[in-house]
Amino acid sequence: MRDTVQSEEYFRERYNKDASDLAERMSKYEEVISHPEKYNVWSFKYHIYMEAACKFYSGYSLGLGMNELLPEVDLIIRNLIDTMEEMDSGYDNMALIIYLIILFNRTEFLDEYKELLIKSEYWDVYLENLIQILDPTWQISTEELCCPKYTNAVSVYEVVVLSKENKAEAVQRLKRYLKRQWFMSLTEGVITNRDLKIGWYRGYWCVAAAALVKALKLDDTELKDCKYYPYDMAHFC
Repeated sequence: MRDTVQSEEYFRERYNKDASDLAERMSKYEEVISHPEKYNVWSFKYHIYMEAACKFYSGYSLGLGMNELLPEVDLIIRNLIDTMEEMDSGYDNMALIIYLIILFNRTEFLDEYKELLIKSEYWDVYLENLIQILDPTWQISTEELCCPKYTNAVSVYEVVVLSKENKAEAVQRLKRYLKRQWFMSLTEGVITNRDLKIGWYRGYWCVAAAALVKALKLDDTELKDCKYYPYDMAHFC
């Protein structure tokens, strides 16, 4: 168990339900993609992403080994890339793809991600910096943040900037983000700050924080006990 807000029985039931929902969805995959004239393939793939992400979060909270989460990680990345090639599903999803590539070493998706970013409206300096960490040959071509009005975009980019001069200060900025900002931003998506109240709770884990620690090689000793910090993700080899 990584999450103690709910019981092991709760998370076991939640995980089993999420696994069942995803398996049912995947059982229809071949039928749907073989008949695009009959089905909304974009919507179907987006729901695969959603159900895989639900299983991923509940499995992590339950305490599954990191390797056990890889099938869901691959489904999340694959289906988000596919859906975002067809239709905008948000800046947060664009960021989530690169976070998971970093955390779980899924660099086989990196070239597709680069192409997707170039074609998207979310091409910004923050995401380019994360790409450059994985591929030092990548040339950063903008100094603009795509979503500067959103606190999250500004905060996480500040961590990146600080890390280039003072990694200890970068850790402190990330710690403030974890403690004061991240949870309040969960107003929509797979996990929201209402989930505990409405019975959809799968754990609150800030994937962005773990990805930044791993990518920027930050010392996360002070973050280990932060409420929303997924320590095991940051240290998965």
